[in-house]
Amino acid sequence: MRLLFFASFYLFPWTSAPNFRGTWDLLVSCVLTLTICVWSALHLNVPTANSTLKQRNLRRTKWIFLGIFAPELVVSTAFAQYLTASWLQREILKDVSYRKVEYQEWSITQCYFAVMGGITIQAGEGFDSSPRLSLTPEGVRLLSFLGRLPHVPESQVRDKSKADGLAKSIVCLQAGWMILQIIGRLIAHLPVTLLEINTIGHVLCALVLYLLWWSKPLEVKDPTLIPREEWMDPFLALMWMCSPISGTDDGITEMRCMSYTPPSQRRTASVPTIRVDEESSENGEELRPHETHFSIGSTAARDPRKFLGPLGDFRVGSHERPPSPSPFDHHVSYMIKERELSTAPEHEIFFQLQEPHHPLQHSRKYCRRAFEDCKMHDSLTQFAIQRWRLACILMDDLWNQCQNRPSYMDFYFTTSSLGLFVGETTYINTHIPNFMGLSYLGQVNVHRDRLKSALSFAAAAYGALHIAAWNEYFPTQAERILWIASSMAIGSSGIFLWLYFLARQSIESLDTFANRLRTNKILSFLGRGILTLFILARVYLVVEAFVSLRRVPKSVYQTPEWSDFLPHL
Repeated sequence: MRLLFFASFYLFPWTSAPNFRGTWDLLVSCVLTLTICVWSALHLNVPTANSTLKQRNLRRTKWIFLGIFAPELVVSTAFAQYLTASWLQREILKDVSYRKVEYQEWSITQCYFAVMGGITIQAGEGFDSSPRLSLTPEGVRLLSFLGRLPHVPESQVRDKSKADGLAKSIVCLQAGWMILQIIGRLIAHLPVTLLEINTIGHVLCALVLYLLWWSKPLEVKDPTLIPREEWMDPFLALMWMCSPISGTDDGITEMRCMSYTPPSQRRTASVPTIRVDEESSENGEELRPHETHFSIGSTAARDPRKFLGPLGDFRVGSHERPPSPSPFDHHVSYMIKERELSTAPEHEIFFQLQEPHHPLQHSRKYCRRAFEDCKMHDSLTQFAIQRWRLACILMDDLWNQCQNRPSYMDFYFTTSSLGLFVGETTYINTHIPNFMGLSYLGQVNVHRDRLKSALSFAAAAYGALHIAAWNEYFPTQAERILWIASSMAIGSSGIFLWLYFLARQSIESLDTFANRLRTNKILSFLGRGILTLFILARVYLVVEAFVSLRRVPKSVYQTPEWSDFLPHL
């Protein structure tokens, strides 16, 4: 047998495979790596209750295209969810330490489950017949703050998840192999195709997504449903009234005009209705100064004018100090017309129902629906009144908890010269969207420009990677110029915006200047034009990466000798 073995080598000598690759090999390698990286890295939120398989596939396809043409936007979305999940875990740990209870604090996987809309409440009658409502991270935080954190075992969350650590590891190995190939070609002074460079950009983004979403459950279709028990009704009512889901077409929630009176300040005698006479001021145009400090996570932080109503002299910050756009100080000063301090007709019923012992009472100084810009004047339903009665049950408990932990007063209450109000935070929704916007982090209390800075930095890195290919082979000189121009536009704009958003976090005057520019119609039109060119540049880089393969140098198909990179004698 040994002689036969050596004889076979003598008659049929061993020949190594040719050190080349074909166009098909190149396409398959890049497209396969690009597809599996984008597809497997996406960890989308729980879909709506009535979504079909077709709708879920369409949603995923949209995000895949977004990951191909704008991967930094997906990265910033993952970054926002990571910040929110980490914040929720820290807050629950604080509650556990404060209450000294025996139940375990939530893991990062359970917190991600809450962030993605994995916890729902059975709603039904009284809440627009919605079969279920998703708790936002702020909603879970409220339940934890009041000692009602739902029991969602981590084992149950992992059982719902389709994530596979082995599959993720294989994808990471494939991505690492692609990176290793590019490094090997650069060391061997072999040319790299534009398609490979574009693929590397997506591979790096996919690795960042894996890092941010490693603990997030994958492909969860059925959330955990909290049954509607008697103790849950006041929580559900309060969260509904505070959330935008209860708002009208004008965005006015049921909680907007409800002022809260602490137990120590309530009077036992009834208080007559106070209405400001329109003729009490000259021509009804007298303005009075007011101050409002919004709760952290309030929707008013994004648009105080829409929240408060049509205002006269308005600016962010107090009258004694310069404007401050910081989300850590949601403070606004404004002038309001006397004649508008009246009550909307549909809210008159509260002055007949509310009694001194009610913690929540319709404000006698401010009614948002009485302003001229409010177009919604429907009568209040019995369900709305019932929700108000239920929310009153919970308010004193929330106030007492904030009294015991004063640092959380700004999280749950809005203080104003018009009264003390409950913060309008988004606690529940029909579902949790994947993209919450670049300025929204709820009660996480992160500067609104932090996500924009992360997005700009990722765009700068993406553009810089493509700029590095300026000296590679291009079929025509025009394609080279367009490639360099597109890469420079993306990279330079990313760097500029990154520095701008970083500066705006500490230089308050920049925010005031930006608000003035935003109201200029000419500059707004110019900005939309620049955004269009920016999108075209992104599309060109992806398309050119494939089109350029029609003509490449022969050395592109050579592969490096890996033995040259290994230490040997």
